[in-house]
Amino acid sequence: MKQKVVKYTSELFNQEVTLTVDENLNKLKVRVLAPKKLEAANKALKKINNNSQFA
Repeated sequence: MKQKVVKYTSELFNQEVTLTVDENLNKLKVRVLAPKKLEAANKALKKINNNSQFA
């Protein structure tokens, strides 16, 4: 598992902050996941029957 460590000094708290980023998360294909989620959401929305009327 590759991890990238980023360290910087916070100007707000005057403390050193260490961030660890897992490089495997960068490999996620957001462009592939987003259309699939959108398609699933659209299918779910079509099933909703919106016959309510507002007064």
